[in-house]
Amino acid sequence: MSWVNQLRNEFPSDIFLNEGINGDVVWQVHQRLEPILKSHPNVIILMIGSNDAMASFNSKSGERYKRNNNLREIPTFQSYKKLLLELIDKLRSVDKIFLCTLPPIGENKDSKVNHHINKYNNFIRKTAQERCLSILPVSESFWSDLALREFKFTNDYNPNSFPLMRRIYGGVMHHYIFKQPWDKIAKSKGQWLLFDQIHLGERAASIVFNLVKKEISKD
Repeated sequence: MSWVNQLRNEFPSDIFLNEGINGDVVWQVHQRLEPILKSHPNVIILMIGSNDAMASFNSKSGERYKRNNNLREIPTFQSYKKLLLELIDKLRSVDKIFLCTLPPIGENKDSKVNHHINKYNNFIRKTAQERCLSILPVSESFWSDLALREFKFTNDYNPNSFPLMRRIYGGVMHHYIFKQPWDKIAKSKGQWLLFDQIHLGERAASIVFNLVKKEISKD
């Protein structure tokens, strides 16, 4: 579900470019940054790091990301910190930058992967403070909404290839072939916000949309 499309509908006189690519790590954003900057954006919403976190979660995930994304090396938390700061430096010509904290992976707050995600979010918050950048509390907003879930949590995140691909492509098939809403697919799998434990459903996308709308409406 694209919260960028919601912004386009809300602000039809403005131009919104969606330069996010599913599966990209921060190093890949560096590789395609030049044409993005040539469009001379005056606002950038930067939500990057979920794939870096998943890639660095365990060795099998790291090898899979390196192979599938044709990376020079396996992403690590240390490389993410370095590359995020370098990315922000390259964006210094942009008038306004919003850093987003990262959404959860799976919906278990006490899981190992979400403790891992917390390291990234703590660094993002620290960076925003030190660089005097605005922050959008995506993580915090998602966890607040997950406290409202209307059914019991059942499934935790499994990083192994087969169950991961089964969740992703199963959800895509049910949405595009059987025309089921993302949130209905999520609910059928015991999920509230993330239809495959990673990607946003309609409810989750609306949370991000409202956070962005609130901030850009201030100008």
